[in-house]
Amino acid sequence: MTGFFLNNNLLIPPKHPFPVLRLLLWFGLGAIAFREGYEDARTWNTTERKFKAVEGRYRWLTVAILSTEAILCYKYRADTGHINFNAVTPWYIWVPWTLFFGGMIAFWLYLRFKNGHTTKYPMIQNQEQLEEHLKKSLKKVNI
Repeated sequence: MTGFFLNNNLLIPPKHPFPVLRLLLWFGLGAIAFREGYEDARTWNTTERKFKAVEGRYRWLTVAILSTEAILCYKYRADTGHINFNAVTPWYIWVPWTLFFGGMIAFWLYLRFKNGHTTKYPMIQNQEQLEEHLKKSLKKVNI
């Protein structure tokens, strides 16, 4: 959505190379950021994560670029482009979107505040089990 609003608010013509270059940049950064997110989810609660930390620099960069684009769209929202802000959004459009985002926020709150959400290795109860688990995993690596 920010791509359309950015081009509309800054009055960039459709044949300009900016939209294509912007999409190529998003494709490259998005692929790397998605890979980081996948590695983060794949190694969650494993000993592999203890020895090889997951980096998130491209995820942060992607969020920063998206936030900057959203701020630019907000800044130039009035009196530019061809958007009619006085139009009323029909209820069959805003109600499902509101329910969806409300459900997402409720699910996030549930995951954030449920018991045991901060346990790094939930299957390991004490330090001796952790050391035993690490020895087993190191033996598997050295095979």
